[in-house]
Amino acid sequence: MLVETFKNIVITNTGTAGELEKELASNSLILALVAIMLFIVLQFFIGPWLWNNVLRRLFPGLKLGVARWYDIVLLNLILTLILPPTLVK
Repeated sequence: MLVETFKNIVITNTGTAGELEKELASNSLILALVAIMLFIVLQFFIGPWLWNNVLRRLFPGLKLGVARWYDIVLLNLILTLILPPTLVK
């Protein structure tokens, strides 16, 4: 999604696109960056809380440890690398 948006803004700014098309491409890139930042912020705060307060109660037999913010970020990275793109969408 972000790559397509970036390509779109590059194409519209280097070509003979109209002012409206340039504005739309720029706005879509800004919106994509805001969405990514929102996802990261939610992951920093909501992820550890969900792990520590919900997941540990759901599976008490697993003796899950307390998660910190970087544990959740690394878990997301591992799942992103392992899962095929069709399951992520």
